Amino acid sequence: MTPLKFIRTISIIGLFTALATAAPSAVERTPDKTFALAKRATCTPVSAGNSGVDDSPAIRNAINSCGAGGTIVIPQGVTYAIRSSVDFKGCTGCIFNIEGTLKASNDLDYWYHHSEIFFMSGVKGATVQSLLGTGVIDGNGQNAYDVFATNSSLKRPALYSIKGGSTSITIKNIRLKNPPGIFFYAGGGSSNIKFASLYLTAASKSSYAPNNTDGFDIWDASYVTITDTTVSNQDDCVAFKAGCNYVTVTNIKCTGSHGLSVGSLGKSYGAVDTVKNIYVDGADMVTSAKAVGIKIYPGGPNHGSAIVSNVTWANVVVDASDYAVQLGGCYGETDASLRANYLSSNLSSWSM
Repeated sequence: MTPLKFIRTISIIGLFTALATAAPSAVERTPDKTFALAKRATCTPVSAGNSGVDDSPAIRNAINSCGAGGTIVIPQGVTYAIRSSVDFKGCTGCIFNIEGTLKASNDLDYWYHHSEIFFMSGVKGATVQSLLGTGVIDGNGQNAYDVFATNSSLKRPALYSIKGGSTSITIKNIRLKNPPGIFFYAGGGSSNIKFASLYLTAASKSSYAPNNTDGFDIWDASYVTITDTTVSNQDDCVAFKAGCNYVTVTNIKCTGSHGLSVGSLGKSYGAVDTVKNIYVDGADMVTSAKAVGIKIYPGGPNHGSAIVSNVTWANVVVDASDYAVQLGGCYGETDASLRANYLSSNLSSWSM
């Protein structure tokens, strides 16, 4: 069908500085000396091969042994039972190659008391990737979906958390599925985080939906990029939370989500929540509650306030979704007032 166009054209001028550098002078080489890079240490944790036996200690030991500039390998065709949280402490400039499957337990009693399944806190330099494209992180969240449907007080862990001032983190080319709660949390003053070529899916096998399975919750983190990624879930595709700054999202497809959302902001009394310098370019929003939006509490004696500045949504295609843009109060709250500076460019809607 012919698309219904809702286009607001914005001219954006970028400043680029060309840096001229002098050509390096020739350096005399000594032919009788050879220098070789030291080989990375490589550790492959051994799985017990039994879903009832926790493989997390073996993975933590591998990180402790090879985390300082080394490589940890999860081999193809092997499934590791994750029955306790995996801490990447000790990883400095490490590479974590996932070619097999890391599958969390559905022990809700344990996870009730642990807020994340995999986490990095204070990690300085790490790459988590699949070279073969076969790597899977399985949150095994079905039990959580079913119980949460009748017990909304159930605490559910994030599948992957980056916090504690972690920096120079890359996660790429991995499939993540069925988290009990959100997929990714980034915050705690962390910076320089890159998510690339990820495939996130949350799907229930029962009549209960996989609620609150946000794709990316970006809190007080800066210089975060999300690119070439697909998300199918039941809540925000990407949520720009209080304190996030310099976040870039390019070439993302979101299906069944609540959109690319700023907020919720201003919940706590006396707080001034800020979201700054957000740039989204190239998003395909399919069967979403909304494509893009801002959610904020109404202020007054029970809540705080919010400042949203320099937010851009560009080249967003809205397909069979309820709203293209939604600005307003949080669920169950009155409409809010906020100070905001945002723009949209080339926002298109397709009717199905």
